[in-house]
Amino acid sequence: MRLASILLALGASACAEPVIEMSLTLPAMNAGGDFNTSCVTAIDMITMGENYSTTETDSVKTCIEVTSSPATFADVKAAMQGKFNLAIPSTGLSGVEIYGRRGSCKSSDDTLPPGDLVFYAGSRYIGGDSISLPMIAGASCDQVPVAIRPVDIVKLTTGTTKGNCAAAKAVDGQGSYAVLGTLTPTIGKGVMFNVGFSGASLVNGVATIGMGSTTVGPKTCLAADSGDATSSSIGCVDPEAPTACAVGNEIETAIINLDLAFDSLEPSRLANFPNVLWGAIVNSNKLPIAGATIEIDPKLGEVVYVEPVGTRLAPTGTATGPSGLFGIYMNGIAPITARGAGRNRTLTVGGLDDFPAATLIVLN
Repeated sequence: MRLASILLALGASACAEPVIEMSLTLPAMNAGGDFNTSCVTAIDMITMGENYSTTETDSVKTCIEVTSSPATFADVKAAMQGKFNLAIPSTGLSGVEIYGRRGSCKSSDDTLPPGDLVFYAGSRYIGGDSISLPMIAGASCDQVPVAIRPVDIVKLTTGTTKGNCAAAKAVDGQGSYAVLGTLTPTIGKGVMFNVGFSGASLVNGVATIGMGSTTVGPKTCLAADSGDATSSSIGCVDPEAPTACAVGNEIETAIINLDLAFDSLEPSRLANFPNVLWGAIVNSNKLPIAGATIEIDPKLGEVVYVEPVGTRLAPTGTATGPSGLFGIYMNGIAPITARGAGRNRTLTVGGLDDFPAATLIVLN
């Protein structure tokens, strides 16, 4: 059996093998459908076999390059017309994924398509002779100057460095970096960090990246992979959020010591929610807020309030302690609301299932 076409039902195939027709649904205008898509130059498509969730090689992948500079999602759809004709894996078909991005097919690999992800489309296959894939807006092709300042949330909120941005900044040198990208929920591998082409090493604690895509659709989040040789994170970021240590138009990212983050994981909670985010709540003076709370839909995550004890972050009570620290065990990208000191803020957070995420929430 082969996938004979994508986008339009083209009628009977000349091939004697049966076919499955595919179509794409454009994102709504209020969900990124009005994004600039002119930077889409490569489109990857993956047909997933029945064992793909455990064996990534149980798939068939192809890539096409786009040279027409499609201005809209409708133009992208037209550029894909009739270009894909993929074999279904020998184990059968469990789903289809499409990644539209900057870059070339030569820059793609079998695990993570690089380049700013402009759109994602994916759908499970449940039988029949057709499959429809909704397109999810990723990052618009519009770009702005970007500088990223990683801040260590534990150094900022505990001990003799409490409230000290200079002490909490990431350390320059080998292993110090920041890369801008997006976190996107996928049907094949859960939440994926789609690495952008925008990245730089740290100089005095700041990565001056140059130009980057910062406008994203509502079902994905702008994200950064940032840190130094000992502390880092991969998680959602918000260029418009109030910051503790960033200055000017810098994007502030939160990082955490990796040994501390991994030593603090609780297997019983991971069994229900495999993605973990560590966070801190501070006031406008950069000091932690005790007695603050985090609200999340219990179907999407579980909150634990923690304090440093030895080499780990140990659960405490029903609100933040003196450090303002907390953790969220979650299973994707989700909105949360932080409340403390008579103030509140709602934000989107998310992370991966194999690497810590972190967030620094300023209530001012």
